[in-house]
Formats: sequence, C-alpha cells, structure tokens
Amino acid sequence: MEYSIYIHLVGVFFFGISGTLIASRARLDLFGLTFVACVSALGGGTIRDLLLGHYPLSWVKDPRYIIAVLIGVVTALLFRRRLAAIRNFIFIVDSLGIGFFTISGIRITLEVGLNPGIALLFGVLSVVIGGLLRDVICNEVPVILKKELVATASFSGGLVFLALNQMSLPTEIQTLSGLGVVLLIRILGQKYKWQLPIISL
Repeated sequence: MEYSIYIHLVGVFFFGISGTLIASRARLDLFGLTFVACVSALGGGTIRDLLLGHYPLSWVKDPRYIIAVLIGVVTALLFRRRLAAIRNFIFIVDSLGIGFFTISGIRITLEVGLNPGIALLFGVLSVVIGGLLRDVICNEVPVILKKELVATASFSGGLVFLALNQMSLPTEIQTLSGLGVVLLIRILGQKYKWQLPIISL
C-alpha cells in the first residue's frame, strides 16, 4: 500500500504544477491558483475514493497529499519564467501526472479487492476528473473533450501495467512500462496530431 501512496504523491506533485501553470494563464490570484492546483491534483482521487467507499479520503487521512500539492504550487511559482521558456513544459508534467495517477488509481483499486477491469476504469477516472474540473474552473473547454489523447493514453498505459501485474513481474517494471506507454502515446499524439474522431450532427 505504501508504494501506491508514493506513486500517487508524485502524480499529485506534477498535477499541482500543471494546475498552477494553467490557472496562471486564467490570471487567477494566489488563492485561485492554489485552489485550482488542489482540484487538479486531488479531484480525481477524491471521486475515486468516494465511489470505492475508501474513507477517510486519502488527502484527509494523510497530510502528505496537501504538502505535495503545495510543493507543486511553490515550484511552479518560483520557476514560472524558466518553465514558461521550456516549450511544452505543461504538456510534459501533465503527461507525467497522467501516468502516475493512472497507475496509482489501479493499484489502490486492486488493493481493496476489486477486479482488474474495474481497476482500469478507476485508473482512468483518477486522471480524467481532476483535469476536467480544472479546465471548467479556468473557463476552458476541457482538453479531454476536444483534443489530446488523455483518456486513451491513460487507458493504454493502465492496460500494459495490468498485464504485467497479472504476470507478477517486478513492481518497478510494471510502473515504468505503464508510464512509458502513457508518455509515448501522448508524445506521438501531439507530434502527429492524433485525436479521436469528431462527430458533427
């Protein structure tokens, strides 16, 4: 269980950074930046825990979650000019957050005794909800609804992670493989402008 927590904390940190940077584009004040970062980093896990009946909520029980978000906020604010100069930095940290959140969501669901299919669903849910809430608060059309392979990358990376988990391979190989697939799909998707079909009525 402790290994899952550390994976989740890394994801929280990365989503804290991306949430802060995206909120800064909406010209929110310090409270607004911090609130959006918290929603981005903790929203998906909160919904997952509520659906699983996993009480108390992870971030309520363990203060390290809030600390990880705040470290992400401070990191983004201290280095925002340098980070802004790095092309696609938000994309990179968002992709890392997606990978770590997918894997932690799956592991936590498996640890409460649910089957792999449901675990994969909750892994994707952990990723999607936080970003959805973040974009809505920042008055943007959620990225997941219009472009970028967020859910697809999460699902694919989670599927690879689960397959290796069922084969009882070392935990590090499971994690790195799942994370690698998420990053690969996100990078290729951005480079070649991949996206799911758009349905117009």
